[in-house]
Amino acid sequence: MLNYKKEIIYPLLAASLLISVVMLSLFYTMYNLNKIEKNKDFIDMQRFNIITLRNAVLDAETSQRGYLITNNVTFLDHYNESKIQAYKTIGDLTKSARKLTTLTPMLEKIQRLCDDKFSIIEASTTVQLSAGSYASHLSLSKDRGKIVMDNIRTALMEADGDLLERRHTLNNRMQTTILYSIIAGVALALMIFGILIFSYLNTLHLFNVILSSSNKVDHLNHQASHDPLTNLLNRRGFENKLQHIHDNAIIEKQKYAIFYMDLDNFKTVNDQYSHAIGDQLLITVSQLFQSCLREHDALARLGGDEFTLIVQKFKDKDELETLANRLINALKKPIAVENAMLSVGVSIGVAIHRSDAFTPQKLMMAADKAMYHAKNSGKNKVVFDPC
Repeated sequence: MLNYKKEIIYPLLAASLLISVVMLSLFYTMYNLNKIEKNKDFIDMQRFNIITLRNAVLDAETSQRGYLITNNVTFLDHYNESKIQAYKTIGDLTKSARKLTTLTPMLEKIQRLCDDKFSIIEASTTVQLSAGSYASHLSLSKDRGKIVMDNIRTALMEADGDLLERRHTLNNRMQTTILYSIIAGVALALMIFGILIFSYLNTLHLFNVILSSSNKVDHLNHQASHDPLTNLLNRRGFENKLQHIHDNAIIEKQKYAIFYMDLDNFKTVNDQYSHAIGDQLLITVSQLFQSCLREHDALARLGGDEFTLIVQKFKDKDELETLANRLINALKKPIAVENAMLSVGVSIGVAIHRSDAFTPQKLMMAADKAMYHAKNSGKNKVVFDPC
């Protein structure tokens, strides 16, 4: 017997759980990829800020030189703008350092260097404004400003190198995550394909089991309702068939008839030859009876040499009598069974269902009674119930 939980439900539940785990891991991978991408964007923004800071300091230095060379105060406006931009960028980098703690000491160093640089620039500018470009100490301040600028470049390169290393780490992590997601995706596809194949095979298996069970049930039902010797309806099958036909007859206002048949001289054949010969004779008789019937007539063997027949869709009593005589004539000639020629006849009693007052049981009793009249009045004939 098929164990549905063990063979179908549990494997599908396990596969569904496994797919859920893989899908969750894929979702987590997508989340990580998105997070890594955001971190890369964040690092790229900080690298851009470092470039902006370097350019701002260079612009400030260039504006100072322009002023020292031309004595044009317009360069001072550019200097002030570059200084504001530089400190704003330092502020942005300092805020970002909360997420990149290794940058904090570097940024503090850069801010100190920038303060020093701008102090030197502003000191030189003040001297220029008061003493002119040929003041004796200007060359000294320029040399010192160059050293500070070189230190700023070095510090910015260190900070950018740290960020670049972080970006490389994120790139490696992203590649690993993408590879994992590809593997997980392929695994998910294979699992889904496997589940489809498993479901298909299990469906076929279940169908075969159901079909086999249905065939077994049909076979058992057939055995329960049919005579094992002649394969005709047995008493139980006949009674069920009779009740069904009776119920339909009541609903559709139709009539039907019951033939109760008993073989003549069958006991003599059984006693003279053997029960095995008798059984072979019953099989041949049942086949001869069936050859006389229509498709919708229902023939049954109640037991021994007793047969019954339910006849539907007939016009009148004469048609029933013709059918009965055809059954009697089918046994007129001797029947060859092995090396013996056996002669039997049949006595038939017929009862017709005409009103709702006749139950199937009463109709059977009436047909049985009529059959005994046929037996007692000479055998091998048909007698109709007079009711």
